[in-house]
Amino acid sequence: MYAHERSESRIDPGRIGLYTTPAVVRILVALSRGAQPPAHLAVITGCRQGETEPILRDLRHRGIVVQEWGGYRLTRSGELLAGRLLACATRLFQTLYGRPDPSLPPMPLVAEGVLDDIGRLALPAYIEAFKCPERADPEILAWMRSNGHISETDGFFSLTGKGRAYLTFLDRCSRTIATIDRFNEFFESHATIGVPEIAIKEIGDLINAGLVVDQPVNAEQGFAYYLEIIREAGWLHGVSTYSLPQIAAAIWERAVAGAEIELVITPELAGVLWEEEIVKKGRDPTAFPTFRLYVSTVPVTVGLTVTDKALSFGLCNPDGTYDTVHDLVGRTQGAVRWGERLFRHYKEQAVPIEEYVATLR
Repeated sequence: MYAHERSESRIDPGRIGLYTTPAVVRILVALSRGAQPPAHLAVITGCRQGETEPILRDLRHRGIVVQEWGGYRLTRSGELLAGRLLACATRLFQTLYGRPDPSLPPMPLVAEGVLDDIGRLALPAYIEAFKCPERADPEILAWMRSNGHISETDGFFSLTGKGRAYLTFLDRCSRTIATIDRFNEFFESHATIGVPEIAIKEIGDLINAGLVVDQPVNAEQGFAYYLEIIREAGWLHGVSTYSLPQIAAAIWERAVAGAEIELVITPELAGVLWEEEIVKKGRDPTAFPTFRLYVSTVPVTVGLTVTDKALSFGLCNPDGTYDTVHDLVGRTQGAVRWGERLFRHYKEQAVPIEEYVATLR
């Protein structure tokens, strides 16, 4: 069954408020260094007595932390969330205070140094004021001017660098939190170690894609949905660790029709695919100028298909085998652009299959 696609780009003040409170930030920073017992967390975070347990229970309910062996650790989703929130806070801190990386204070201070206004800025009225200062309530407008968030020229208001930085921070945090919240089970049940930083860094971009979790009741149904994506493609770019006859046939069908096809595959797959699909079937690659195969020179830890109409993104299971059943699937241009950036990352670190095969002779 396929979950209903939906798009969500609105900044959620509730989510922002929860994950940017000083106590939660300190706990996330502490747990990003490894598992900690509750009593130790209270000491190293400086939280008030009895403050850490309710927070940890809430984070556990949200799938961000897990309790084991008398302590707490971040889940895979928690690691993603903490990493992205702290990275966003660092960028905001650098923008506001002009501090390069080597001179940054300890992470809790970095995060807390940019949180003073977050609770207020996440309120809908303030968000709308940042997006359109001309229509802001006079009291909010006065507050924005006094805090250096906007400037006025000839009666027209515009965001200052500080104002744009705060709005960007809120937007990135909200989309990251919402994406991880929505697909928490997907991220938690898959291996995220080794996923390219460009994909993790921009994971919040997926919130605007109207993504679905492709959870077929059986493999055949899943391939039917995936084959539909291939057959409707005007162009197709992919990254893969495996191939099946029906998938290869569908891709060749698009290549024969003249669609641009570019695939990055692993060395383990390259030799087999070349032998089965090129040599044994007597195909001449030069007869398909829009069909190009590349062999990755770096480990491939994702499955990716991006076309002019859709994105299909998959991950490996915790044991390292690729999960051929569960994908995140989106059909918006936001999803396509995200997939294209990830594809280019792998293509830039790959060589044409003809060069790779020549080294095997």
